[in-house]
Amino acid sequence: MERATHIIILTLISCFEIWMCYQILYRTVLEKRYLQTWQKILIWGNILGMGIVLGVNRGIFFLSSAILWLCIFYTIVVAVILNVKRWHLIVEIVGIYYLFVALLDLFFAFCGIAIGNDFYQVFSAYNYSGEKCILFILSRISIISILIFLKKERKGEIIVEKAQTFMLVTMGILVVIVTGYHFLIYDILNGLSDVSGWSAACSLLAIFVVVAFCLGISWKNQSLKQENQILEVREKLELDNMRDMMKALEQNRIQVHDMRHHMIILREYALKKEYEAIETYLDQLLESYVEVQEERWTRIRNLDILLSEKKKEANLENIRFQIEADVLQSLPFKETETSVLFGNLLDNAIEACKKMKTETRWIRVEIRQRKGFLFFTIANSIGKRPQEKDGEFVSDKEDKKVHGYGLKSIRRIVKKYDGSFQCDVVEEEVKISISFSNK
Repeated sequence: MERATHIIILTLISCFEIWMCYQILYRTVLEKRYLQTWQKILIWGNILGMGIVLGVNRGIFFLSSAILWLCIFYTIVVAVILNVKRWHLIVEIVGIYYLFVALLDLFFAFCGIAIGNDFYQVFSAYNYSGEKCILFILSRISIISILIFLKKERKGEIIVEKAQTFMLVTMGILVVIVTGYHFLIYDILNGLSDVSGWSAACSLLAIFVVVAFCLGISWKNQSLKQENQILEVREKLELDNMRDMMKALEQNRIQVHDMRHHMIILREYALKKEYEAIETYLDQLLESYVEVQEERWTRIRNLDILLSEKKKEANLENIRFQIEADVLQSLPFKETETSVLFGNLLDNAIEACKKMKTETRWIRVEIRQRKGFLFFTIANSIGKRPQEKDGEFVSDKEDKKVHGYGLKSIRRIVKKYDGSFQCDVVEEEVKISISFSNK
């Protein structure tokens, strides 16, 4: 009876362990809400089937290398069936997860031995003591903190996308550590080593600290390298903008020169009262103007539609609306988030211009892509500098309760995709600059 109860508890713990792995996958590479019925059955089959195998095996051996790799393999196979396009990320996430759990099991086991349990009582075969269940429970409680972090920050997908190489190295290190401690346990059980529980626990903790420190330094260097790359690209972008401005001025001079010829032709048509010819000539000029403007837009359909609608809205208010953009292949965020981000930014710009009494009202939108980074700049004229409190603008709306939600949505999306947000107020201009990695 005691043995059966022990096996049931270990099976439940093992099922919970595999379930937690899928929770991490849902927060990174799998879309839970789009799963079909057969896919859910496949997942739960993996959780229950492999959970039973793990539970029975752990009733015999505390940590079996063969079963550990079998569990990793089957979880990867099921997850890849659900999302084959991101198989490399799935391999890294599943591998790191199970290897890290295995190391936590070893750490708590060594700690248990250090405070009085016999080494053979924990690691030897056919041991059905309750202490073994407690050790497994402690490890799973530690893993829950990872789920809480990914849920709270809502950026698990961005983290794994940016850290693919980093994760591959981490998985390789964990494989070496787990394999090494498997051999250590084998040597102790066969009398080839006399390492104590404290020594094993402290050595494993020291390895954790050293590896975490090295990986942390590596991650920090990678982040600094990316920030430097963004600064370099921004500097280059400013130079490109200056060249574009000089080019635009030169084009304006050419257009002014060419306009003289157009006016001569239109004047001759007017003197001869050939109004249809005038209309045809003007239509041709207008068509050529529209084609030039369209070539400068993003070719991202929902974004171009939004820009077009906001431009029409601004023109109705006699607000000059200028768009300068590179042709983009894709955006790092969803279509709904594109509408929220640019919709709120442009609504704020239009609203600020509408408050101005002067006729010199304008909005300038600039979208650039350089070396895997996207840069969005939206600048607009303002009548007076807005008031600030604690780094945030203070609304002059009558209903203060509805103020700030648009900006909060913008900041939420920027934070979710690990972008940078900067708002500058210079004289009679507000300029918002946002950048994202689009690799």
